[in-house]
Amino acid sequence: MKRCFQGILAMAACLCLCLAWIGTPARAEEASAAVMAEQALCVRAGCEPGKLLAHEGWARPGNSGSDWMAFVFAVNGVEEQYGVYLKGLEKYVTERYAEQDCLDPVLATDYHRVALTVLALGGDPRAFGRDRDGKPVDLVADGVWDFCGELGAQGLNGFVYALILMDACGCEAPADSSVDRQWLLDRILSDQNGDGGFGFVPGYSDVDMTAMTLTALAPYAAEHSAECERALEYLAACQDEDGEFVSFGAANAESAAQTMLALCSLGVDPEKEQRFIKNGVTLPDVLERYRLADGTYAHVTGDTTDAMATEQALLAMTALARLRDGGPRVYDLTAHIPPTDAGGDALRIAAPIAAVLLIAAATAGIVIFGRKKKHADADK
Repeated sequence: MKRCFQGILAMAACLCLCLAWIGTPARAEEASAAVMAEQALCVRAGCEPGKLLAHEGWARPGNSGSDWMAFVFAVNGVEEQYGVYLKGLEKYVTERYAEQDCLDPVLATDYHRVALTVLALGGDPRAFGRDRDGKPVDLVADGVWDFCGELGAQGLNGFVYALILMDACGCEAPADSSVDRQWLLDRILSDQNGDGGFGFVPGYSDVDMTAMTLTALAPYAAEHSAECERALEYLAACQDEDGEFVSFGAANAESAAQTMLALCSLGVDPEKEQRFIKNGVTLPDVLERYRLADGTYAHVTGDTTDAMATEQALLAMTALARLRDGGPRVYDLTAHIPPTDAGGDALRIAAPIAAVLLIAAATAGIVIFGRKKKHADADK
């Protein structure tokens, strides 16, 4: 009986260790890059490592830069103050609903960004914050099929990130909704321009928007291979002989990062795809030009740290690591396990499961012991 009980406990412990391992990044080097960048940003903010997301002067929940940086840290398993940030983000949602009964009546991507961040940090975007009536806010519904304004009012990206969000959480629109996954897909594809690219507004193609659109289309690439191929050809044609992408008149890190993210989402290794290798220079090589000594990234070469360039470059490198390790796409958060909070807190999901397993193991031992004792009494 004792050996059996010990065996059950050992099995439970092994399962707990496996759960903890699942929550760690696939590649140590990508995690190290994110950790290095986080530490550099902490130095700039004047706070201890692991405390950046709790730093009121730097981290502003609901702000685009802060939200995306929190997202990047989370998908890389960087130890940070995710619980604190989630509380701040929940307060932000509640305050916005109290003020105007929504997050934003025009910018649907505010919903998409906040919902994706909540998912990555271990929260539930389907019940996050409170509306004027005190009811839980469904960020997914309010940001997609029940959006209070026009979903495409800010341009194509409103449709693109709505689709990314639906796939990230595996959510389905109600059966009677006119805005569902297929509607979004058709709406996006209808905006493809003659040169194969996509833009914020119809008729104008842009590198960043084309890359973001391809990232959203990645789960549907098999059925829409022709459209994806045309978009890839457009991107390849936009790349110059130095491997750079020019957007708004300047070669920049973000355009290279978004293109790299799109390729990885499609299952294409940017270091092996010849169309995106110019004079021996690959997209990871291009991003390295913008990487600063402290691990952060600049928007243009020779510039200082830029938060958007940093989070997008790190996200692209994470996508490449996942592709090579056979992991999920960066925006696939359906099986995401929240990272640890700095300070040694256990995984918010793994810990409860571990406790249940240990209780189950103990209960099984008691049952076995009871049965053994019953049989012994019967033999007397």
